[in-house]
Amino acid sequence: MADDDLETLMAARAALTKKRLSWAQAIAAPGETPEAAIKAIIDVQQAIETIDIAIEELEQAELEELEETEEEDE
Repeated sequence: MADDDLETLMAARAALTKKRLSWAQAIAAPGETPEAAIKAIIDVQQAIETIDIAIEELEQAELEELEETEEEDE
């Protein structure tokens, strides 16, 4: 189950990095930078950071579970 959760989080992160690149391209385009693009890239970056935290927490939980299992086996 945790593997499925990790895959889901990684897929979501990948999708968001594509959106971030798209917004960065809109900001980099010649002309006036749309305020919506600036707000959107900030929102997307915050979502990526939130997913990164969730990935770290999931990996930590898996590590702790593995350590507990090893202790029980001893």
